Amino acid sequence: MVAASTTGLALDPALPHRDRLLDAAAMRGTLSTVLGRDAAFALRSCSIVRTNYRVGRSMRAVYRAEVDGETYTIAARMFGGSPSAEHIRRSLPAAHAIGPLRAVAFEPALDAVFFVFPTDRRIASLEIVLAPDTRVPGVRGRSAVRKRLVAYAPEKSATLACESADGTAVAYAKVTAALQAERDHRTYTSLRAALDPRDRVLRLPRPIAYSDVHRTLWLEAIEGRRMSESDGDDEIGDLARLGAAVATFHDLDAPEAPVFTRFAPDRLAEDAAIVRAIRPDASSAVDRLVERLTAREVADPETVCLHGDLHAKNAIVCADRIALIDVEDVARGPASADIGSLVASLVYRRETGGLPASACAARIGAFLAGYDAVRRLPSRASLAWHSAAALLMERASRAITRIRPLGLEHLPALLSAAERLLDRGVEA
Repeated sequence: MVAASTTGLALDPALPHRDRLLDAAAMRGTLSTVLGRDAAFALRSCSIVRTNYRVGRSMRAVYRAEVDGETYTIAARMFGGSPSAEHIRRSLPAAHAIGPLRAVAFEPALDAVFFVFPTDRRIASLEIVLAPDTRVPGVRGRSAVRKRLVAYAPEKSATLACESADGTAVAYAKVTAALQAERDHRTYTSLRAALDPRDRVLRLPRPIAYSDVHRTLWLEAIEGRRMSESDGDDEIGDLARLGAAVATFHDLDAPEAPVFTRFAPDRLAEDAAIVRAIRPDASSAVDRLVERLTAREVADPETVCLHGDLHAKNAIVCADRIALIDVEDVARGPASADIGSLVASLVYRRETGGLPASACAARIGAFLAGYDAVRRLPSRASLAWHSAAALLMERASRAITRIRPLGLEHLPALLSAAERLLDRGVEA
């Protein structure tokens, strides 16, 4: 029998202190001790806002903590084996303090290193972009612009909202560790060149500028509301408009986009291995599902321009149009890959208790009808296969790698729902 931890996941011998990093209450004391510039300080609150778990290799966690009325973002990284967190700490130059906190700290008992934002070992330009005297391109006048962190993937990227004095976003800045900001700039430029500016269903944010020195992409701020904030009949109408917007997006062109490979057989096998290692109670179910997916893969003859990360948080409702943002995963592949991602997100809500079956069917139906009004839907078999694959890889597997308690609780149900998709197709 494989021992279970307090999170309900099997123990990971390479990361024996994994669960400690995931316990915000326990980490409150640890952070106040190891990050104290001169002495331990009082952490008024501490919560986890992001996790990224690589089984047997590393664990990342991002905390939001309040100290003396100020909110700080703290990134933690725990390693399994070499290179150790101590090695990483020694490789960093001396970092200045951030308020009462050390910018970098190491806890040998956890073999974990901690970074206080904007300190990041790979995103070197954060402090420069955040500086008040760093101008926001395209913003006129001399009014002060406040830059606020809205999304952060440590060692990868940070997104900043650039706001006027009244809190209105005037632009967004995406600061990256590698060349992602440059690629996104080219992708947005290509997509907008292919989109009719008079299009009545789809909108794309305008790339304002790109800085090679700072590896930063500046984007226009689009006024509207996130689709993730929609509810009831509003959500059904929004999903119909989203379907039309996605159909329009699929006919655009991004010449540098890679081929979509997320659901390739080797990737399916990798995710099955993750589930087996950490949730052995679901081993038989995931093996059976992957065997069926591999045996019944649907070859879709048409290739389109995929968004690649289609979910409600990446869609903004602005009047009668939908703006799609975050083009990091744009790829060339079957239309069912995007459609299946959206269907899987709704099935996930149904299986985890957030959406009655009838409401789920109504929302799927609205999205598919909106798509079909602009562009012919893929085959029923293709929709079912890609929705099942997305439910496994983007929902069930990520419940483990992103430590999502709701998904972990309902993991067997998610795998069963994926099998039903293969048996019955997408029900709307």
